[in-house]
This record gives sequence, structure tokens and C-alpha cells, in this order.
Amino acid sequence: MAVGRALFSTSENRAAANRRTQAAIRKHTGNAVRQTGKQPAPSLERAKLDPSKAPTFVLPETFVIPPLSRFPKQFKPLMSYLWGIIRVKSLDFLLARQYRFSSMPGWRQKPLLSLKKAPLIAQTKALHRQMNEAIASGDAEMLEKIVDSYLYVPLAVNIEQRPKGRTCTWELVRYNKEPRIVSHKIFPLQGTKDKLLWQVTLSIASRQRVVEHERGRVVPGSEKELDLVENVVIGTMVSNETWATQNAWKIISTVQPMTPEKWEREQETVKLLAEAGAGSS
Repeated sequence: MAVGRALFSTSENRAAANRRTQAAIRKHTGNAVRQTGKQPAPSLERAKLDPSKAPTFVLPETFVIPPLSRFPKQFKPLMSYLWGIIRVKSLDFLLARQYRFSSMPGWRQKPLLSLKKAPLIAQTKALHRQMNEAIASGDAEMLEKIVDSYLYVPLAVNIEQRPKGRTCTWELVRYNKEPRIVSHKIFPLQGTKDKLLWQVTLSIASRQRVVEHERGRVVPGSEKELDLVENVVIGTMVSNETWATQNAWKIISTVQPMTPEKWEREQETVKLLAEAGAGSS
């Protein structure tokens, strides 16, 4: 699934996302598995002081359920796969509710951490629209405010490589289905006691129109409409002391559905993360 897919041909499959995640884990834990000392990695120390420096990558086991046609056909693999779905979704639900409960100042007081879907859906839809508009207009400065740095670099390069005088217009024609949350994760930031990573994945099925312009004129034959399904991941960091977000929501990536084959590869990332956590504890 590609970010700005209607505008660019760049694509990121789950295997690439896993490699990025594994690289980020190694980088931001300071190769904790090999460290004999128990000090957090420098990047995590910076994150404590400046939330914008927090490591940002798609959290492992961000499980977007694929169509039933992609489920295993044999009984044993099917049961294993279904158990994986149940385990991940249950853990995500329980962790989020645990943090929501912990954010209550008192028994009869409203939780400070809101998990209401409507604001999260609206936030993701707005960022998705702003990102595509920024890509189309070539506004790299605005794009940097909307997307994570890992994502910004390839998109900015694509903008820079456009022929001089060439611009695009992008339009969201309609939503083919009502956007819905397909993954909702809140996870402790490795090496800190008071920071949580909060990520929401929204499935957006839409029709998008793109028109290319050259020196103010429409390029003949450039207009195209595409029906796309994008699983957009947004993220921020939360303090589990004040329960306030520490930085603005940004788009981190888009992800493909978690097929059985990708699920097996995902477990390698989970294992690496567990080893890194054990090494830094």
C-alpha cells in the first residue's frame, strides 16, 4: 500500500515495513541486546526531553485483517492464524482500556485519555487529505508537518524530482466506504517510564482524482481517477502522568493487510523487540 498512491508510484509492502521497524528498534534501543550496561539508548534519552525525537515506526502486530479469501485453507494453519488475530486484538483492547482506566483522576471522574473513535477518525481523514494536497502542490514544508520523518524523505525526493514547472491537483471525489479504525494500539515507549506510543490505523476506501499541470496548463491525458483502499497509520506520544499528547499526530505509514505469510514474518520483528526489551531491562 503506497502513501500518496494516486500521486506517486512509491510502494511499501509489509516486508519492507518490517525491515524498517527492525532497523528502528535496533537504532532506538542502542542495540540493547548487546549492551552490558542498563542505560537507555541516547535516542530514548532525547525522547524524554523532546517528544518530537521519539522513535516512530509502525508498531509490531499492527493487524489489519485481510479478506476471508486470504485466510489459510488448511485447518491447523487456520486455527493458528485465528488465534493470532484473537490474541492481538484482545491485547490491544485490554491495554488501551487499562491506560484509559489509569487516566481517571478519581473513581467518579472522567478519564483524561479519550479513546472515542469519532475524533480519531476525523484526525486521520484530515491528515490524509492534507498530505495528498501537500504532495500534489509540492508543498514540502507543509508535508513535513504532516508526516513522520521516515516517510517525509522519499516523498520530498519525489517532489524534488518533478520536472520544472510541473504541478498536480488532487481531489478526494468521495469515500467509497465509511472510513473505519482497523487497529488501535497504545504501547510503552522502550526505555522510559512515563511515555506511551499511541497509533491508530484507519482504513480509507476512496475515489481520488489527479490532474497534472505544466506551466499552468492541464497536461492532455493526465487526468485520472483511482479507487484506492489505504490503511493509514497515524501516531503520537502520550505522557502517562498528565495523559496529554506530547506531539502532534502525524502519518507514519500505510500498511497492507496482515496475510498469513506476512504474519509469520511479523513474528521475527516481535522476537527482536522482546530481545531488545530484555536486554535493556
